[in-house]
Amino acid sequence: MMNNSIPKVKTAYVLLVNVDDRQTAMLRMAFKMYNSVNYQLIQPADNVQPELILVDGDTADGETVWQKVKTKYPDAIVVFFGRNSPSFTAPYLMKPIRFDTLFQHLRNLQQGNGVWLADNKVGAQQEAVNEKIVDNTTQQDHNAADHLQQAVTVVRFQTKGTLLGMVQKLAKQTEDTAILFENKPVLIVFPSVEKVLLAVESDALQQLCMQTDVEWQTKAVPASAPTAQLHDKAKLTLQACIWQLSIWTARGRLIDPITPDTVIKLKAWPNMTRMAYLPESMRLSAFLVRTPVALNTLYKLLPVSLEDVLNYIAATYSIGSLIIEQPLTHSAAQQEKEMVLTRKAPQPATKSAAGAHTAEHNESDENKPKGLLARLMGRLRGN
Repeated sequence: MMNNSIPKVKTAYVLLVNVDDRQTAMLRMAFKMYNSVNYQLIQPADNVQPELILVDGDTADGETVWQKVKTKYPDAIVVFFGRNSPSFTAPYLMKPIRFDTLFQHLRNLQQGNGVWLADNKVGAQQEAVNEKIVDNTTQQDHNAADHLQQAVTVVRFQTKGTLLGMVQKLAKQTEDTAILFENKPVLIVFPSVEKVLLAVESDALQQLCMQTDVEWQTKAVPASAPTAQLHDKAKLTLQACIWQLSIWTARGRLIDPITPDTVIKLKAWPNMTRMAYLPESMRLSAFLVRTPVALNTLYKLLPVSLEDVLNYIAATYSIGSLIIEQPLTHSAAQQEKEMVLTRKAPQPATKSAAGAHTAEHNESDENKPKGLLARLMGRLRGN
C-alpha cells in the first residue's frame, strides 16, 4: 500500500541557455542542496519540456538569444538573467546570484512575478520593479539577516609539534612505537596492523591534544615483548584514533595547509560507524563527495556551525579522505584569515558529543594497563 504521508517534492525542470560554466556550476550546486523543490537541470537534447529557462543576457547577442528561446518554448517562463535589465518586458533575474534569496526569486518568477517592464524610464521606478522580485516578508527577513552578518576570523593550525602530528608520522613507519610525554607512555602505534593501544584515559588524551610545539618522546616496543598479545589488546583502529585526535586538536580551527579559499573535495566517504561522533558529518560528507567547494562557499550554503565544519575538515583531511582540488598560494606564516559571511549568523555551535563516542569506547576496562601491559609500560618508562 502506498504511504500517502510521505511528502511529495515538486520537480521543476530548468534549462540554462548561454550561461557560462562557472554560473552553471554554482546553480547546480545550489539546486542539489535545496530540498523544498527539486530543481533539475536539463539539456535541450533531453526532450523534456522545461518549466523555467534562464538565458544569460550579458553577452553581445543576449537579447536576441532570449527572443529566439521565447519563440521556441512559448509555454515556459523564459528569464532574462543578467547584470543589466533588458530593453523589453521580460521576467528578470539580476546578477550576481545570492544564495540566500535565489529560491525566493525563482519561486516568484514561476508565479509570474519579477517581470521587468520595458517602459520604465525613471531610475526610482526601476528600483521599485526590482523590489517586486522579493515579497515584503522575505525582504524583511533578508534585512534582518543582513544585521546578523559578521566578519569571522578563521584561525588555522599546524599539526607539527602536536600529538596528532606525531601519530600521523609514526603511522607511516613500520616499527611499533610508543609515544611518551614527560617520560610517561601515552599510546602505542602498531602500523603493521593499523591499530593503537591507549596507555592513558581519554580525558588525559584530550588534554594532551592541546599541547603544541612539544618534543614528543618515542620509544620502540622492545623486541622481547609479546607483540601478538599487544596487538590483541589494541582495539582502537589507527584511522579512528587519528580522526578523534584531529577533532580534539582542531577545536574549531582550520587545519593547515587548507585556507578558506582552497577548493576541497571528499575523495571517499569515510566509514564513520566506528569513529567518534561529529555533528553534521553526514550532511557535510553528502555534499563534499559530490561537489568541490571552498570553505567560504561551503559555509554560505550550509546552515552548519563553523566549528563543526572546521572540525570535520580537520578529521577527514587527517585520515586522507579529503583532498585539495585547487590550492591557493599563501604565506606559510599566515595563521588567520578573515571572511565576511553572507548568510544568517549561525546558532551557537553545538557542542560535540565526542566524549560519548570517544576512543575510550574502544578500550574496555579489562584493557587498561595491568599485567603484561603494565610491565611493558614500566619498560617503556625505563623503570
